Amino acid sequence: MPSPSHPQAQFVPIPPDLDLSALVENTTNFDYVTRLPKEMLKEHSAQSLEKLVLLHVVIGGKPLVIEGWERMLDAGLFSPIWLRENYGTKGKFGRDHRKVSILTVDHS
Repeated sequence: MPSPSHPQAQFVPIPPDLDLSALVENTTNFDYVTRLPKEMLKEHSAQSLEKLVLLHVVIGGKPLVIEGWERMLDAGLFSPIWLRENYGTKGKFGRDHRKVSILTVDHS
């Protein structure tokens, strides 16, 4: 007896001529993400940053992007090697470990 298949969302590629501005302006549940340069973090105390994250992310439910933060991280963090060492070959990750290079951050 064949195993039942699970419903999957259809992949629809983003068209190359997508007008992002029009999409955001004309879609009620779309909004631009708030972006802050990492240099701005130096101007704030830890408490004010915690308050910013609490109000914007936790309470407001919106993402907050800190630009340039990835350069502050260890280049090996979340690399394919790091993922294999920390998550091994079990579960969902184990089944997709051959695809891990497309799931990781490129620090080049």
